[in-house]
Amino acid sequence: MTSADELLGRLAALDREELAKVLAHRPDALHEPWPRRLDVVAARLATAQSVNEAVLGLSLPQVQVVSAVQLCHALGRRPVPVGEVAKLLGTTAETIESFVDELAERALLWRDPDGIRLPELLHKRNFSAEGLGQPVAELLGEIGRSRAARLSQALGLPEGHKELVHFFRDGDRVREVFGTAPEPTRKLLRDMADGVPEAEGVLSFHTAEGWAFEHGFLFSTYYGSAVMPIEVSLALRGPDHQLPFTPAEPGYAVTHVGAESVEATSSAAALRLLDRVSAVLDRAGVEPFPLLKDGTIGARLVKKVAKDTGGTPAEIELAIDLAAQAGLLLADEPPPPRRGQKAPPPTLAPDPDLARPEPALLYRLLLTTWWEPAPPEYEADVDALVRRLVVRVLARLEPGTAIADVDALTRLAEWHAPMLPIEDFAGHLRDALDTAELLGVVAHGAATATGRALLEETGLVEVTGELVARARTTALFGTDLTAIVPGSPDARLAASLDRVADREAQGTATSWRFSPASVRRGFDQGSTAAELLDELGAIAAGELPQPLVYLVNDVARRHGEAQVHDVASVVVGEPAVLAELAAHRKLAKLGLRAVAPTALTSTVDASGTLDALRGAGYAPTHHAADGTIVLPARETDAAEPRVVVRDAGPGDRPPDPLDHAERLLAAPSSGPSLLRGQLARAMSDRYAGRLTPKQQQLCWQLEAGIPAEIVYQADAGPARLVIAYPELDGDVLDVWSVGDRAYRRLELTRIDLS
Repeated sequence: MTSADELLGRLAALDREELAKVLAHRPDALHEPWPRRLDVVAARLATAQSVNEAVLGLSLPQVQVVSAVQLCHALGRRPVPVGEVAKLLGTTAETIESFVDELAERALLWRDPDGIRLPELLHKRNFSAEGLGQPVAELLGEIGRSRAARLSQALGLPEGHKELVHFFRDGDRVREVFGTAPEPTRKLLRDMADGVPEAEGVLSFHTAEGWAFEHGFLFSTYYGSAVMPIEVSLALRGPDHQLPFTPAEPGYAVTHVGAESVEATSSAAALRLLDRVSAVLDRAGVEPFPLLKDGTIGARLVKKVAKDTGGTPAEIELAIDLAAQAGLLLADEPPPPRRGQKAPPPTLAPDPDLARPEPALLYRLLLTTWWEPAPPEYEADVDALVRRLVVRVLARLEPGTAIADVDALTRLAEWHAPMLPIEDFAGHLRDALDTAELLGVVAHGAATATGRALLEETGLVEVTGELVARARTTALFGTDLTAIVPGSPDARLAASLDRVADREAQGTATSWRFSPASVRRGFDQGSTAAELLDELGAIAAGELPQPLVYLVNDVARRHGEAQVHDVASVVVGEPAVLAELAAHRKLAKLGLRAVAPTALTSTVDASGTLDALRGAGYAPTHHAADGTIVLPARETDAAEPRVVVRDAGPGDRPPDPLDHAERLLAAPSSGPSLLRGQLARAMSDRYAGRLTPKQQQLCWQLEAGIPAEIVYQADAGPARLVIAYPELDGDVLDVWSVGDRAYRRLELTRIDLS
């Protein structure tokens, strides 16, 4: 196969199931806009990017079969007989057949009655990876006619390129001439044939080794090196030489960790992730996270958030990263600073227009963001490929079964994807495993139900809903002023306890401890004693213990015993309390001064005075100038969010290869191409031969493949459409409607370009 035209003929000869297999293995052929016909499919499959993506997904034996076919093709066997490939790999034709079929299903080679053909993009000229050089036909094309004539004379051949190529492809004749070479030359050539096909520096013709150049066993290159033709290397390695072939995947030992244990750990990880993401969003909502120059969050901030929320730095870093990728956190660029002022850093804060998804939906959003991140523009996303590879390999095992050794898992993964451009495969694999454990996709080294649902692209809603439903919604309150949640708390329970208690431990159970300072936080946010007790009672597995009730009521009685006013930072309270404050040694820095029996003034602003009084063990309240209590900023009313996250609908799912195969085979294989200026000429009839410069520009824009907005006068009324990829069919324009994600046929007389 040498072009997309030949590939089109191959595709047209397939039946529905065969074409569906090609489309399933090469999903980039079905990217939007859907291909109208098979000629579009062939053009997409024939691109270098598409072929490279397909090669990245090949297993080791598939790569080895392709390499053997490429070598035979380079040696002039076109098409390549299956028996030649099998002989080169040291196996039987029956063994090779299955791999050839798998490669044909990926349109990476095609079968003919007399052998195998390769697409043009897979033709290969250099085989240094196999320890071989270049075909002799390529090397002969780089030397002059006089040099070729001397080479023919040295070998006793008639002059001609064809005769020389035929000689070097005959291993017996090459070995016969090799036997006449001087011993030093034979030793040099044997060493090079064993895997060093190119050596720096051209050997002198005046030495014994010059024999190799005179007889074509070595060729000099433009860069001053000496290269041995592939045919010579193979001949000197002997007629029984074979390329490496590893049809069986590496062995590995498995360990049974139990399906119930795996799913329990997966549920705990999912709920822990939701807790971390919710905490990150809450903190960023109060105080946006500053970004470094490279657009990342600083390690110091990550550690601080982890310490404050009871998580690990890895959990917080993952939570921030996924929240940002999913659009829950948005980067905000500050306005340019005034002259002489330093520009503040950009920040990361929640999207004010986005409603917080409910827990199960939020978990699905985070999962799919990790599983299918936005791809890089010019290269493959290696991390995404590795994580999907790891989950796919583990999901082949029985539920609750893991591969015991990470090194064995690495060897197995490398066998399944040897072409991934990774230097430290083991490091990438460990990172993927660690992140998958934090997400609940892998637990104890085994694939979870969540991981299997991601692979199958079905049942994810049910699986994630069940995981989140396992969260504890109640806590056990003790008389020692602690609350314990056996298992994983749901987001509502964790938020309620975090508001009035401090986390102490986390693992199979999470515990919180109540203190006067922690309970005071609830009052500082505007709650009353009755509201706090009602909220705690709603999440308690039984009655609230009396010590906790006494603590809440006691803090409530003391709350507001001193009042900090914004006006000149005046402290107002009972005379006895104010006298105590004025005499308190720790509060001397405030410069408290009595101006009345019930009022003190402070030299520190209201915020600093509040912090100092609370640090000394008091429970002041913050009042505005008119005497009203000032609540934290996050309690202020905010605009209702306008954007709501939803689950993927039928139109959002990947295209069905079988449906598209049926549609493509029913359509014509090829169609008309839109020539430059053809659309403008057709539309000029719509406007009585006159198009404005803007209308002409829209026509040229559409012809160049750039989407454009038009108004279409439909029967139901005018509609604005964004269209692209037009094809002219008489008086009808067949276009891709971006909003509808489908093709539409528009009458030219109804299209308004103005």
